[in-house]
Parts: sequence; structure tokens; C-alpha cells
Amino acid sequence: MDAPLEATDFPRLRAESLAGHPLRVVARFEIRRGALGELRVAGAIEGELWHECQRCLQPMAWRFHLTPDAVLVPLEGSIERLDAGDDFVELDAEGLLRPHEWLEEEILLAWPLVPRHEDCDAGRADEFAAGEGRENPFAVLAGLKDDLPGRND
Repeated sequence: MDAPLEATDFPRLRAESLAGHPLRVVARFEIRRGALGELRVAGAIEGELWHECQRCLQPMAWRFHLTPDAVLVPLEGSIERLDAGDDFVELDAEGLLRPHEWLEEEILLAWPLVPRHEDCDAGRADEFAAGEGRENPFAVLAGLKDDLPGRND
């Protein structure tokens, strides 16, 4: 069942996204037994949030579609039996999964490091403007070395 969630359900996402723009998250997930009898949570998280393009500094929408699959682990439980590639979600002290916190964490982990429009060319032409030619600092050092007294090279 799809459940639209409110922006207020995700305080960290709201803090990272642009104010005045929508934050939309829809999640479908299930808890099931894995091949080894472990409890797993899997599903889909879709949505859209806004942030600033790091190239042109204009607002941009980031649309995401995530398909997490993780092992549920009791608080202070052992993760040593898990495969190296398995993600895990630690349950709280009462042994409960806090879905909003887990969803928010999954979205934050997928957040682009340097968000920018796919077709953004703003600033590229001037990004590496030619500067005044400078002498190579190592060539300068080699020249100083050659000028030392007692060098017979």
C-alpha cells in the first residue's frame, strides 16, 4: 500500500532541502523472512525534494527511486553473521522499527554529493580561465640547485 508522508515526518530532510519547495516521499515496504531465516525489510521509496544546483545555484528538483533491502538487527545485536554486502537496520530499544527514521536515513544516504542539473553548463566556459603563465616551481628549484657553489655538473 502506498502511503504519502508529510514533510514534517522528515525533519533532517526538511532541513537539507530548499525552503518553500515541496518535499514528497511515498514508501512501500514489507518485512519478510530471508533465505537464512533472518528478518528483512525491503521495498521502494520514491519522491522528490528540492535543493540548489552547485553549478548554477538555481533551485532544482531531485527525483529519487530507491529499493532498499536490509536485515533487521536487534539493538546491540550481532551483525557478524551478515554477508559483507548486506545492509542492516538496527531496531530501537523496544525492538521496534521506526519507519520514518529508516526512510529518512535511506534518502539521506542516496542524496547526491554535488547536486546539479544534468544539462547545466553555467560557468563552464569561465571555470578554467587561462591565467598568467608561471614558471614551474620545480624548475626554479633546479635552477637554484645549479647555482650552488661547488656544483660541477
